[in-house]
Amino acid sequence: MCGRFVATTAPSQLALIFDAELREVESEQFLANYNVAPTTQVLMLSCESGDDAPATRVLRGAHWGLLPAWSKDRSRAASMINARSETLTEKPSFRPLLAAHRCVLPVDGYYEWRTTGVDPQVKQPKQPYFIRSADAGSLAIAGLWTTWHDPMHGGAEIRSCSIITTSPNARLAEIHDRMPCILDGDDIQEWLAAPVAPLHVLRAAHEDRLVAVTVSTAVNNVRNNGAELIVPTMTTLF
Repeated sequence: MCGRFVATTAPSQLALIFDAELREVESEQFLANYNVAPTTQVLMLSCESGDDAPATRVLRGAHWGLLPAWSKDRSRAASMINARSETLTEKPSFRPLLAAHRCVLPVDGYYEWRTTGVDPQVKQPKQPYFIRSADAGSLAIAGLWTTWHDPMHGGAEIRSCSIITTSPNARLAEIHDRMPCILDGDDIQEWLAAPVAPLHVLRAAHEDRLVAVTVSTAVNNVRNNGAELIVPTMTTLF
């Protein structure tokens, strides 16, 4: 799964990187977040098209944790931060979104806690890893989004999203049995704008695409949020 990530690149810079328009995002109010947790506000890239206008990439905020239109409240959001690529066409919460509600979450990297080869009977803090692009650039994670009307706040429209995960490549399998679907090059545009959901782009990143390093267990506490969280410890995996 993908339960925490890092987002420190300013919205204005992300708009340039991904050739997108900023919508409903105040760049001057942006704060770098080294420990993005579920149910918080994140940045989401989607594609919009008018009747006669070409498709436009749009960068805007969204609640991380999908809130299906039929939700009575926000209680399910924390359990819907991830969507498995293998079952997208089967799950009623995700299947309707494949046609026109595909998105990308731009991040600097994400955290994963090692579960491979760990004895569940031994009680000790899980070892966190920070996983980022080998070239230190932004990562584009595939996702799905939708809108929901909050009955507790006069039917206010809430945009929400979920990250799509898949089976890991051989290297990352040494840490965990899932990884986010990372898109590169033309796959980004295809995922955002293809008339039919291009499920073939939802695959594990090549082994050389990412770098994983162990980091302090301070990241385990969501209240900790600073650049020190991504500083590698003495032990690195690759």
